[in-house]
Amino acid sequence: MTRCGAHMAQFSAFGIISSFFLMQACSSGGNSTPGNVPSAPATTTIAQIQVTGPAVKVFDHTKDQQQPFNIPDSQITAWREADGTVNLMIPHKENYRMRGPDLEHLTIDPHEIYSSSQSANQIPEDLYNYSHWLMGPYSLDGQHFYSLAHSEWYACLLNGNCALIGANGLGVTFNSWVNTVDSLVSADGGASWQLNVVSGNHVVANPGYYWTGSEALADEIYLQALNHTGIFGPTRVIKEGNYYYAIGYYIHRDFTKIDPAQGIYMAPVDKTGYVLMRTNDITNPSGWQAWITGSTYEPVSQQNFGVFLPQQNGKSLNAPPPQIVFDMNAQCYILVHTIYGGSNAVNYMTTKSLANPSWSESTPILGTAKLITDPAGPVQGFNDSNYPSILDTNSSGFNFEFTTGSPLLFYSTFPGQYGGDNLARDVYRVQLSVTYQ
Repeated sequence: MTRCGAHMAQFSAFGIISSFFLMQACSSGGNSTPGNVPSAPATTTIAQIQVTGPAVKVFDHTKDQQQPFNIPDSQITAWREADGTVNLMIPHKENYRMRGPDLEHLTIDPHEIYSSSQSANQIPEDLYNYSHWLMGPYSLDGQHFYSLAHSEWYACLLNGNCALIGANGLGVTFNSWVNTVDSLVSADGGASWQLNVVSGNHVVANPGYYWTGSEALADEIYLQALNHTGIFGPTRVIKEGNYYYAIGYYIHRDFTKIDPAQGIYMAPVDKTGYVLMRTNDITNPSGWQAWITGSTYEPVSQQNFGVFLPQQNGKSLNAPPPQIVFDMNAQCYILVHTIYGGSNAVNYMTTKSLANPSWSESTPILGTAKLITDPAGPVQGFNDSNYPSILDTNSSGFNFEFTTGSPLLFYSTFPGQYGGDNLARDVYRVQLSVTYQ
């Protein structure tokens, strides 16, 4: 993802397209309880979420970093092994974990759990196997885990000029970036991972532009302008009923509009926003569906994605990829996100159901805008590169899907924003409290 500076903050340059009207959520009624978890009283609602403690450093790059790319580069997720050992993902294309008895007592595991440089980096585009960020292991037994992966590939690989800087000042890897969502599997509690190949397929969704053999590749338009596409940064997997859900960030461009002869090198974005996906078989990369509208889902292979974004006062917010958790007391899903170029707060919105989503307005988590998130800056508040994620040490099961009112907010620092070394990132956590009414 952000690898040393530029990131998906480039989303902020896009016009926001939202096909989803946000309605009242997390209110009385609804029957979307995940799995077989018992329901709380239907009248419980979330009044507010607020910070109730200081920031605590979890991953310290000065002593925990095992190699340059052992840095947090996406939303932090966690899982629990069958013996109760808690694991915290430090996600990057070189993936590591921290381990301990709970989320408050973790130490770095020096053994890399997945290396893209050793196990991926295949240049042919249609192999979809270049660089993988593990985004959130999910298990049914605490030993066999499945994870969606944020998987990057760059068209410049085909022309052998990925070391160049584009005319827009970005590396051409970013300008020619295509992102897929892949599936990886572990049979040893998350200690090691490989592509989850079922019937010859490991790809969950690949709606990005296909460069091989294209006019865009021949004209090397990525030397001039940003043209990244695909689904980026999928959330953790979370179960509702018989389905497993995740949310990613979608960018689609109209490459028929490029015209290098006329100096038009950027394909305009014609659809962007959050996409909700689901499957009834977490072990199989095939068969995922995409939300369209209401309760309608279609196979992702049809590439007909409905998109939505957080809203306030009837306006869409320019929000980066989110994270999601289920609140056991209010019986609703909490989605957390930041805002490009907006306030410094972490915001949240809720819905009772993912099968038929109805999202509340986006609301700030109280205290996040004033929090000193990086003492080295110092930096106050959050931005798109902090990757906030809610985790609750008391969550039942193997997958940290749930919160019961006292979750922790995990986030990464981003030294590049104040001229620091962007490979010197740390992970912090801060205590939150959910107030109900």
